[in-house]
Amino acid sequence: MDAHSPSARAGGDPADETTAVVVPVIDIGPLLADPDGAPAVVDAMHAAALDTGFFVVVGHGLDTRLDELFGSAHRFFDLPQADKESVPRIERYGFVPQRDLAIDTDRLLGNTEYLDMGLVAGGVGPDDTAFGAGVTLPAIPGLAEAVHTYQLAALEVGRTIMRGLARALGAEPDMFVDCLARPQCRLRFLHYPPAPLLPDGSRPVPTTPHTDYGAITLLATDGVPGLEVRPVGGQWCPVDAPAGSLVVNLGDMLARWTNDRYVSTPHRVVGSPDRHRYSIPFFVNPDPDTVVACLPSCVTHDRPCAYEPVTAGEFLAMRIDGNAEPYVDPQEGPARAYTP
Repeated sequence: MDAHSPSARAGGDPADETTAVVVPVIDIGPLLADPDGAPAVVDAMHAAALDTGFFVVVGHGLDTRLDELFGSAHRFFDLPQADKESVPRIERYGFVPQRDLAIDTDRLLGNTEYLDMGLVAGGVGPDDTAFGAGVTLPAIPGLAEAVHTYQLAALEVGRTIMRGLARALGAEPDMFVDCLARPQCRLRFLHYPPAPLLPDGSRPVPTTPHTDYGAITLLATDGVPGLEVRPVGGQWCPVDAPAGSLVVNLGDMLARWTNDRYVSTPHRVVGSPDRHRYSIPFFVNPDPDTVVACLPSCVTHDRPCAYEPVTAGEFLAMRIDGNAEPYVDPQEGPARAYTP
């Protein structure tokens, strides 16, 4: 098990003192090989979950599938704008264009461009391009198969991680896994084009501070920096995630499930004036009828249960359709200045 914590300059003013960023890199290979063993891996994940809710994993066994997936993402974003916009946006699935490049400005627009795809439980044939709410993808060779095979393999990695976290919490080891029979999962292709510096010389923030809504997110990155986290009471800090690794972050649902023992930490992406950045988050959420109630092992006299039970489907709808960000300070400072 390899775990270490890199140090980096804090966010905000570039004169801020350098702070240690507790986002450990953990080799989960031993846990995948022995889901009931690897106590050092489980302990490292648990410590990170209690601290920042973020950790970077290697040894996940998805390397080849990630290469294929990023290749597919590049081919999609390299399409002409009109071809990308031929993919509709229906019920939170499909394509969202960057507002500066959009042809159809009446559709949902973003500060980045991205493509949301649902989980297809059955097999995918070479002509099968439907991934959620009737959204059909462009006929890019290998795209559907790359998405489908990665989703299934990444879901198994997610199940193994959540099983380890259940063990660490003193719950039944399979309690989270048993709630992932019909999971509400989504895969997103994200492209951050280069963005000019702001007039004051600071870097733009195309993805503003937020927390993820669900249980856990497995974020694949291309190694280009940009992701930053802000621990409670801390500064904005870059996350060092080499290409081929997965950034695991815990979401609001898991924080609620654990009575806030586990942390859902605000994060953002800071833009680059001269580099494209691609990332692929896979959002892992339990079956919609799963009852999310404070785990008994997370409730004590000093930490009484803070939340009423709610189903996972209700909770996600409430968070997605609402405007509140319960773990984010609405008063955020500027992005840190650009350093080539």
